[in-house]
Amino acid sequence: MRIVSIDSSLASALALIELSDGVATTVRQQVGTDARHHAESLAPMLSQVLAGEAVDAIAVATGPAPFTGLRAGLVTARTFARVHNLPLWGVSSLDARARAAFDRLGEAGLVANDARRKEVYAARYRVKGADDVERLGQLHVLSPAAALELGEVDYVTGSGVALYPQQLTGTEVDSQDPILEQLARIAWRRHQQGINQPTEPLYLRHADV
Repeated sequence: MRIVSIDSSLASALALIELSDGVATTVRQQVGTDARHHAESLAPMLSQVLAGEAVDAIAVATGPAPFTGLRAGLVTARTFARVHNLPLWGVSSLDARARAAFDRLGEAGLVANDARRKEVYAARYRVKGADDVERLGQLHVLSPAAALELGEVDYVTGSGVALYPQQLTGTEVDSQDPILEQLARIAWRRHQQGINQPTEPLYLRHADV
């Protein structure tokens, strides 16, 4: 099973992931550094990642994330899936970030990603099997200090930790690394279980324009 993972919840990131016998391997990957020009970067990055390879499905991060970047990633994924008649699965970027931390710690944690305006997108999680996560409560957009009041956790991870180290105290686990393998693993596991995986964006806020 070869899955293209697309994440535009922060900077643009794409990868071709091969899943075999429960192991995810990155075949090819492109990760950008610009968090504001997703529309211009995603198509060329996708072309480089594919390089003529066969693909079985698309997994795309659905946020929560700022409006423009998230929309660009979802449009790219939907267009490619439609043109090539491929399955398309949506996974929250916070779910994938939580899975990345669980791969190291295996405990209950808080994911807090930058939401701008001195706020974070946050949710609490615990492990669910080898490839999935269980969200404890709702997705939130709130201040870093308020995020820590969502409930007791063993660590904090996500891009918000580097931005607000005084408020988001705790253990940070690879919070800047791509979450592309985790996106593919969660999407495939949920597909196997017959779970619906819509690609509706999780903005949590209205657009700024």
